[in-house]
Amino acid sequence: MTRIACVLLALTLWSCSPTSQDVMLGQAEEEYAAGNYLRAESLYERYLEANPQGEERWGAWQRLTNIAMNVVGDQRKASALLESAYLEYADNTERAAGILWRLAQVYTDLRSWDQATETWLKLIDLRGGPADRVWEAHWNLGKIYQFQGQYAMAKDSMLSCMELAPDDASRSRCMYELAQAFSFLKNREQATSWLEKLLALEDAEPELRALGAYLLAELAEADGDIPRARELLESIRDSYPNPKVIEARLKHLL
Repeated sequence: MTRIACVLLALTLWSCSPTSQDVMLGQAEEEYAAGNYLRAESLYERYLEANPQGEERWGAWQRLTNIAMNVVGDQRKASALLESAYLEYADNTERAAGILWRLAQVYTDLRSWDQATETWLKLIDLRGGPADRVWEAHWNLGKIYQFQGQYAMAKDSMLSCMELAPDDASRSRCMYELAQAFSFLKNREQATSWLEKLLALEDAEPELRALGAYLLAELAEADGDIPRARELLESIRDSYPNPKVIEARLKHLL
């Protein structure tokens, strides 16, 4: 073996050794901590490529995703990274659930409705997934159906959301959107019923209670019950996000 070949072999063995990979990862962490994100990104990518069985791969994936999402602001790249990470950790329920959650949110933010829907459904169907957050997955799925004008499907998702919600604050989110879905479906009776239930919740989110009362007032006005509409609007003078809207509505109902 020539001297040059020996040197190349030695360099190759060093680059693949556990020690060199630890050094690379340490450098990546230092660059990340110093705010040199593009340099850190390159080192994390090299670490993943050169160390397919590395114990620190999970942390490297998280760093890369964070750089793409929160530093560079490249949601498309973040989705590709999360898809790759999911393939690697699909058999690890806890990690798979975390990846799917972030991926579903990214696709939702990108308004990639088909991919978002598929990912939220995958998360809902994940055995051993985060049971305490499945209600929220149904809520997100229902909102997507609303954006797409699929109100019957939105209604079904929000019904599931409400059944699984752990407390009044969560249930109020589901109930409000459920009432919206029934309203879009022109079913004023059901919309009114669910809004009344929302207002009866002891620990409903205050803003949602106000929004629910406003929607209920609109339904009451549509039914010709002006006194009830005024009563509801008066009750949220101080809690509705935009008080001027309430004043305008009350003047309209004189």
